[in-house]
Amino acid sequence: MGRRRDEILERAGKLPELRGLDEAYPVALKAQGARIFDVDNVGYIDFVAGGGSAISGYANQYILDAVRKVVAGGIPRGLHAPVEVDLAETLQQFLPWAETLYFSQNEGAALGQALDLAVRITGRERFLALDGGRLFETSTDLPVGSKRIRKVPGWNLDKIEAALAAGASKIAALIIDPLMSGAGLIPAPEGALKRLSEVCTRYRVLLILDERISGFRLARGGAAEWAGMTPDLAVYGDGLGGGFPLGVVALSQNIDEEATDPESCRRPHLISLGAAEAVLSILKNDSIFERLEERCAQLVEGILALAERFSRSMRVNRLGSVFAIYFTRADEVSTLAAAQESDEASYGRLVSGLRAEGVLLPSKPGRPAFVSSAHSAKDIDETLEAFERVLLRLHQEDLP
Repeated sequence: MGRRRDEILERAGKLPELRGLDEAYPVALKAQGARIFDVDNVGYIDFVAGGGSAISGYANQYILDAVRKVVAGGIPRGLHAPVEVDLAETLQQFLPWAETLYFSQNEGAALGQALDLAVRITGRERFLALDGGRLFETSTDLPVGSKRIRKVPGWNLDKIEAALAAGASKIAALIIDPLMSGAGLIPAPEGALKRLSEVCTRYRVLLILDERISGFRLARGGAAEWAGMTPDLAVYGDGLGGGFPLGVVALSQNIDEEATDPESCRRPHLISLGAAEAVLSILKNDSIFERLEERCAQLVEGILALAERFSRSMRVNRLGSVFAIYFTRADEVSTLAAAQESDEASYGRLVSGLRAEGVLLPSKPGRPAFVSSAHSAKDIDETLEAFERVLLRLHQEDLP
C-alpha cells in the first residue's frame, strides 16, 4: 500500500478500527463527485457510495452550500430552527401519504423508533422481517437476536402470509427491506409489496418499509412510489442526509400524543437537516433519476458482456441505480440462500484486481453497490475498461 497510508496505520495503535482496516478500502484524503482520493493521492472511481448515501455524489456544491449556511448560523444543539419545518414540508411533497414525521440522529435510531411506535400503536411486541433484509446485517442497536424479531423467507409470499396468519394476535408489524439489501440486491418481485400490504391490512398487522437504502434512490418517493403502495410506517436514512447522519420515520396516520415518547427520539444535528433539504432540492429534477438509471444500466450490461466473453459464471442483479455482483452458476439470484452460495473467493479476486485498477466495489459479496448522479459516461467507460483488464488477467491465471 502507499507510504502515507502505512504511516497512518502505524500511528493508529490506540484505534482498533484503524488497526483492523479492510485492505479493500483506502484511507481517504478527500472525495469529490464519483471519486475518492486516498492519503497517497491515488484516485478511485467509487461504487460503494458511503453505503448508498451519496446519491448525488461526494462534495456536491448545493449540499456544501447548505451545510456552510447552517454552520455560519452557529445555532447550538437543543434549539429549534426553521430548517426543521422547511424539511418536514418538503418531505411531505415527496411522501404525500405521510401524515406524521419523526427526525432521528441516525438511521439505526430511526428504525428503533419505528419499532417502538409500532408497539405503542398495536399493543403487540413481536415482529416479522425478511431474512435477507438489511436489518439483520447492520442494526446492532436493535434486539435482532431476541424473540421479538423473527425471520421469514424473503419474497416467499405464501410463507410470509402463513406466518402473519398464525401470529397476527402477537405481531406488531412486518418489516420489509424492498431490496433485501442484506443479501446484496434481491428486489421485490412485481406486485409483491402491494400484496403484502393487503395481507397486513387483512390481519391488522402494520407494514414497516425499511427504506434506508431504497428511499429517494429508486424514485422521489422511494420504493413505496416505485411499487405503487402505501406503508403504515417507513424509515429513511443517510441517503436523505447526503451522507450526513440522519434518520426519519414517516407514518401514514396521525399519532396521538399518548402514543409517542418524545424523550426516546433524539433530534439530529441541524447540519444534517440542512443537507437533507439540499438533497431533496436536487432530487426534484426528474433528469437525476433518468441519469442514475441510464448509467447503472450501461455499467451492468457492460459487466455481463465481459463476463460472458471471459467465461465467468457471474450474475448481476440491478434495480434503478443499485446493483450487486454474484459469482454463481445459478440462473438467477432471487433468495438469500442463492446469494450465500455465490463464490466468495472469486468475488474477492475481482474486487482486489479492480482496486489495483482504481475502482472500488463493496469488499465482501452480498453487499449492494451504487451509481451516483455524479458518475459520468466516461467514469462508466473507464470502469468497464478496468473490468476488462481484470477479467482477462483472471482468465489467464486460471488457464490449465
